[in-house]
Order: sequence, then C-alpha cells, then structure tokens
Amino acid sequence: MRKTLLGLVLLALVLALPVDAQQLLPAQFGTWTKSACLEKVEEAALSAEAGGKEGAFSCSYASGANKLQVWVQKFHDPTAAYEVYTSGLKPGMMASFVGNNAAVSENRLWMLTGNLVLRVDSQNLASESDLRALVKSFDRHTDKTPLPDIRSFLPSTGLVQGTQRYSQGPDGYQAAVKALDRAAYADLATELGLGPKSASDGEAMLAGFNNGRGGQEVLLLVLYPTPQVAEQQLHHIKPLLESKPEFAGTTAERDASLVSLVLSPSTPEMAARLRKAIKYDTEITWNEPATTLTDPTWFQVLKTVFFAAAGICVFAAIGGLIYGVFRLLLKRLFPGKVFDRTKNVELLQLGLNSKEIKPDDFY
Repeated sequence: MRKTLLGLVLLALVLALPVDAQQLLPAQFGTWTKSACLEKVEEAALSAEAGGKEGAFSCSYASGANKLQVWVQKFHDPTAAYEVYTSGLKPGMMASFVGNNAAVSENRLWMLTGNLVLRVDSQNLASESDLRALVKSFDRHTDKTPLPDIRSFLPSTGLVQGTQRYSQGPDGYQAAVKALDRAAYADLATELGLGPKSASDGEAMLAGFNNGRGGQEVLLLVLYPTPQVAEQQLHHIKPLLESKPEFAGTTAERDASLVSLVLSPSTPEMAARLRKAIKYDTEITWNEPATTLTDPTWFQVLKTVFFAAAGICVFAAIGGLIYGVFRLLLKRLFPGKVFDRTKNVELLQLGLNSKEIKPDDFY
C-alpha cells in the first residue's frame, strides 16, 4: 500500500512539472541521441534579473563513441535572454553559421534562439547540420518577438567582437562595465535609470572599440522611452560626471531618446568620432491636411452642363404633370369651388380678335 501511494506521489510530481521542462531538450537530433541528464544544473549568470523560467537543463548526447553536453535555459522573453547571452560573450569568439546570434570559443558553442540561451560543449564533434537540427527542435518552445533595437545602434567600425553587453537592470550593467575594465562606473546604474525601483525604464548597451593606439574605448548607450525622460536623466547625470575626478573626460550627450557616454576616453576627439558613428537616426514628420485644385477638362464641363439641363427638364416635366393631375383632381372633387368660379372671378380682356369673349375659357 505504501509503495503504491509513493508511486502515485512521484507520478503526480512528474505530471506537475511544466511541459517545457520535460520536452525542452529533444530525445534526438541528427545522429545524436540523449543518454543522460544532470539532476542539478547551474543557472546562467544574471538569471535572477533576466527572469529564468524553469531553471537550466543539461543533458549529454552520444553519437557512436563521441559525446557532447547540451545546456539550455528559458527566460521570460527574448530581451531578457539577450541580456544573458551577451553576458556570456568573450573577446576572440568567432561567429557561427548555426544561427544569427551564435558564437564559438574553442570547443564551446554559445547561442541565443528566441527566449532560450543554449550552450553546447564539444560542439566540434557535431556537424553544422546536426547543430542546426538541434536548434530547429527548439522552435516550438521559443518566443519569436524581436530583440531590442538598441543593439543595432552600435558603430561597426572598430567594434571588438565579443565585448557587446546589453542590460535592462543594475546587475547586468555592473557586470558589463567590470568586464570592459570600467569598474569605476558600476555605481552609476541608479543614476542612469537602470535601478530596480527606477521609473525611467532605461535599457543600456555597451561595447569596446579599438582606438588605433593599442587601447580600447568603451561606448555606453542608454535608450529611454521618450526624449523628455532622456533629457531629465541627462540633467541628472552631467553634474555627477563633473563632480568626481575618476570620471574626468567622460561626457554625456543626448540625441532624441538616446543618451551616449564614452567612458574615460583617451582623447575628446576619439569620443566625438565614436559618437558620430552611432547608427541612430531620428526623423520627425508633420502630416497636415492638403487639397489639390485642378481645372476640369472640357469634356467634364460639357457633360456636367448636359446632365444639369436634362435634370432641369425632367424636373419641370414631372412638376407640370403633378400640377395637371392635382388640378383635375380638385375640379372633380370640388366642382366650381376652386377652379371654374366665373361668378366670383372676372378677368379684363382686350378682345383684339373677332372671337366672342367668354370668361369661362380661362378656367
């Protein structure tokens, strides 16, 4: 009885697990078959801020004598997953053709697909087609909403691949500036509107750029919901940058809803050149009501005249017919009372012809 009860409890716990937790990692992809899964899996950095859903899952796959390990974690949306994905990038990583957001470092594949972050260890043992099949198996579990627009604002010239960092909260921002060797700016998260209790709702994008002198410039972009919020944050940031010596040379500028900072630039000219290369354009349009006056053609004029004349003739004919019917009807219903009243009405006549004058002729 106890064994039966214990079995029912275990079955209920298994059924209570989210469907995604049971089916997120496929049983097979390409020539690879799932062999075993880890019970305790370490979650990705920034999982708490990004809102990891069911935690991370990791299983090993075998193809003949070869083995590889697949790790995956699901997040609230692609934006949150993108924050985690960029936190795992490192300089020197090469782009992979497995997907649009995929990087390879040594034998490890680090990838973003929808709201899933994926890691494949010993990926060099699998073919590109097998890895594409693995990514394809996640399609029914992923959210396909677009990634944040701010990622496309970074300049292309001089960009050090693997240094891109996206943040929608203080943890991601602080980890980013430390990874880019700008730890002195870690305490600016709240002033930039990235704090957990901030009403500014800003999102940040950072990256490193070669300055051609053996050094690296760090560009920080912060995008706000409206230009008004961006202007308010700018007035709050500028005095702080000017008051502390560790921020010497760092200035903040606003373009519509975007605030840009070059953190501790090597020269003001380098900072200006980097800002000028930012791919962020604003366009204000004003739509006013407008009319176009054109002269009608002669054919249209004549057509309108003929139709108008025909309309008047038809109206006159119908009006005459209605009046005639009305007159006949009154003469029949009220004989001698409305019309033919020769005793009450007389008309003066000149009598210019020889015909005998009879007043009844006019009624």
